[in-house]
Amino acid sequence: MSHPRIFLRPPLPDNEHAGSNLHTGSDVASSIDMALEDIADDRERLRHSQEFHLPPIVRSRVEADIQQAYAFAITTALFAAVLISLAQIVEPLDAKTPAWRALRFFTYSSIVINLSGTTLALVLIKMCSEVQFKAHSMILFDPSSLPARIAKEGIPREILQNRYELLEKFGMPQGYKRLDTGAGFWVLSGNIFTFVSVLMWIWLAGDTVTSSVTTIVILFPICGIVYGTALTKG
Repeated sequence: MSHPRIFLRPPLPDNEHAGSNLHTGSDVASSIDMALEDIADDRERLRHSQEFHLPPIVRSRVEADIQQAYAFAITTALFAAVLISLAQIVEPLDAKTPAWRALRFFTYSSIVINLSGTTLALVLIKMCSEVQFKAHSMILFDPSSLPARIAKEGIPREILQNRYELLEKFGMPQGYKRLDTGAGFWVLSGNIFTFVSVLMWIWLAGDTVTSSVTTIVILFPICGIVYGTALTKG
């Protein structure tokens, strides 16, 4: 007597379970695609950062500011050296009159102002020198920054009209505008104090005719310096 054969078949998955498996597989595929895109973006930013150069308009602005800061540093350092020599002449003099005391005040103040202006100019040079490196860092770590987008979008027109904003978009610290403006007026005040010190020395140590002619000669460059500074900061 033969026995009937029984075939066991695994149960078919219900529709809900099958849909869940398909959904999970789709999520995994999407996650892999996103990970691959992120890796590709990172590689692209790394390549862009290594090959990036500042746009000509930004580079020319940085170079111009560096040259200006160099001029500030040299001028103030030379004035400080001259005033130190003048202070060595004035100090031994036993003159207690208000005029001599005023001369000492302007001489010492001029030395301090000019040396401070030299230091400030060196700080500005350092800030300008770091713009290229900071732009590279912005490309790597800030994809929404202008250096990272410049290859596709270019520089907006409204930014081109403001040189300080232009430099800040490429990594210049926000306090640069205040330091640059302050440096101009600081150097101007150092020049004025220096000329006043020299004029006072001439009037106290020289004769009236020589002092009068020298005063007239010196007034012209003082007015030119003030006018030129007002034009550059206007």
